[in-house]
Amino acid sequence: MNSIQTSYNYKLNLVKFFREIKLKKQYIKQLKNKVILLNSLKDKNYKTLNSKLFLYNHYKKLHKEDFLVTYIIDITFSRTNTFIHVMDFSGHLKFFLSAGSLQYKGKGKRFRSAVLKDMYKTLILKLKFLKEQPVALHLKNVGFAKFWIIKLLKKNFFIKVVRSFNTYPYNGCRKKKVRRKKF
Repeated sequence: MNSIQTSYNYKLNLVKFFREIKLKKQYIKQLKNKVILLNSLKDKNYKTLNSKLFLYNHYKKLHKEDFLVTYIIDITFSRTNTFIHVMDFSGHLKFFLSAGSLQYKGKGKRFRSAVLKDMYKTLILKLKFLKEQPVALHLKNVGFAKFWIIKLLKKNFFIKVVRSFNTYPYNGCRKKKVRRKKF
């Protein structure tokens, strides 16, 4: 019984090993295709990149993993509001949403979980064209909520890249500056 179990484990490990090798080879092949495409477009104007990518992807019938990022979803938490910007890869704004546009007022705009749930529903309803497109997700001042946001957005969008930015100043361990009272 014990030798049967060890041989089964050995075969299972071999299958996992070969599957990993196959995935790595596919990934290397995808990277080589992207390098060839970018080298061919290197001398041309950057503005024509979108049309070239569309033609390349349309005629080759590649998987969506082979595509370059075409849209950017930018989620920003400010101290008093929450914003979502959807842009194409060249920076043209396609969609904008804030907590105020969802009828949140005052301190209600800072309740991140409720605001993000409403924003997520609006994104799904209004931006159906994003579902087939590879998307870059930019998170600004999100903090620990970024894992929850990524998990939520991965259900309906193909997220190719995630970038997180923190623009709030950080003072280290030093205490906050005490305000001087004026008499």
